[in-house]
Amino acid sequence: MKRHWLSGVLLGVSLALVLASGVALAQGLFITANKDCLECWPGEEPPTQDRYFLELTIGGWNPQYLLCESLKIDGELIDRGCGGSPPPEDPLTQQVWLPCEPVPAAASILGLDVGVSQPIDPLGQWEIRIWEENPPGTTVDSAKVTFLVAETCEEAVEAFVPEPGTLMLLGSGLAGLAGYATLRWRGRK
Repeated sequence: MKRHWLSGVLLGVSLALVLASGVALAQGLFITANKDCLECWPGEEPPTQDRYFLELTIGGWNPQYLLCESLKIDGELIDRGCGGSPPPEDPLTQQVWLPCEPVPAAASILGLDVGVSQPIDPLGQWEIRIWEENPPGTTVDSAKVTFLVAETCEEAVEAFVPEPGTLMLLGSGLAGLAGYATLRWRGRK
């Protein structure tokens, strides 16, 4: 019994890490964009070509929690808020476009009512984060999406990469399982 305690501990910890990484990857709340780069629209009237539209989809929220959102452009916080009525359907998909000219200080950007002191330049790296709170100040679940708004999208922006913590959980869990298998293999000889 004493010789197998290490393999039991290794198996238990490894399975816990693999399960934790699975939970981190399968969060309920999500927000996605169908493009990594959106070309801004240089005209006055709404665009008609698909390359100027971005489709944002959010879903997986729990109606009993407070839904919050924040918007950053190039790392600068533009807007942050909680409350309001929950979206009418789950999932909710919006098709949006952005002008190349600065957006007025008080405007609705991607469904967010933004009120800042000066016009907002839409060009740059956008980060939209949504999260649920219960009670207020306590995060239950969160998700974020980033995309680039540029005059022209020459090359594709890097694809989605899971958070480093999730990758560490999964990698260490798999390494632990490999160690457990090695101990079992050596024990048979």
